[in-house]
Amino acid sequence: MNLLRCDHIHLIAVDVEATRQWYVHVLGARVTFQGSFRGSTVYYLDIAGTTFVVFGQLENDAAPVPGTVAPKTGVDHFGFSVGNLAETIAELKDLGVRILEGPVLVRSGLQIAYIEGPDHIRIELCERNG
Repeated sequence: MNLLRCDHIHLIAVDVEATRQWYVHVLGARVTFQGSFRGSTVYYLDIAGTTFVVFGQLENDAAPVPGTVAPKTGVDHFGFSVGNLAETIAELKDLGVRILEGPVLVRSGLQIAYIEGPDHIRIELCERNG
């Protein structure tokens, strides 16, 4: 089997513009594409080499295609690695970002915290040492 790598993550946003602005301002995302897709503005954001596709509710998403899951089944969270968790949390607090949990020492060499992104998305920040 070929090794898999994350290619992109789709985020359905209540307010596409506000979501784009938050990821750019708070997490340093870079907009690599802006367009329209099935009735919604869509942005491709590069965050540390991973593409996040941000769009709103799409036309015809009210009824799922037979045999598929319903739209907006959601994501529990996604995570970013940081060099210094304490400094990162302090910077995010200064930006008004809501800290949901942590920092917590999970095990020797792994400390995590959760922040809240747009539309109440949980984002994990982890610092790995050793």
